[in-house]
Amino acid sequence: MVERREPKPRGGAAKEIRTGRFIKEWLEKVDEDSITGMHQALRSEIGGRNMFRPKAKWLRAPTYESFLKYFGHFRRWGMVEFVKEEPTEYVAHEKLISIRMVGPWPDARPLPPTQVVPSTRRVYRLSDLGRRPEMDFLWDDPLARGLMREALLGSVKGEGQK
Repeated sequence: MVERREPKPRGGAAKEIRTGRFIKEWLEKVDEDSITGMHQALRSEIGGRNMFRPKAKWLRAPTYESFLKYFGHFRRWGMVEFVKEEPTEYVAHEKLISIRMVGPWPDARPLPPTQVVPSTRRVYRLSDLGRRPEMDFLWDDPLARGLMREALLGSVKGEGQK
C-alpha cells in the first residue's frame, strides 16, 4: 500500500518570503514601481532578514532574470498593469560613482553630457483583478500548477465514473 503525499513546494514557494506575495504587498504599499525597483526592494528585505541569521541559513534572493520571468507571469494573467514609461539615464563606465560623476573620490569630475545614454523605465501597478481576494492563489503560484493539477485529476476521475 503506497501512501500518497503532497508534493514539496519548489522554487519560490518554499521560501520564507514568497516572491509573488512580496510583489503584491509592495505594490499595495507604494502603489506603482518599476520591475527593477521591486526586485531591489525584495533584495533589501531579504538582506534585512539575513542580518540576524547565521550565514549557513541565509535566504537567497532571486536573480533579476528569474524575478523578471516570474513578474511576466503576473503580466500575462492581468494581475499587474503597465502605467507609464519614465525617463532614466545610465552610463556604461567602469569608474562610475554617480550618474553624473566619474573618477575616484575626491578627484571625481562631472561626466560630459555626450556620454550619458537616455533610456526609459516601465512602471507597473496592481490591476483591479490583482487586487481581488479570490485571485490570491495566483500570487502564490502564478503558473497555477495546483489549479491545473486539480482540474486534470477531476477530469480523469470524471471520465472513470461515466
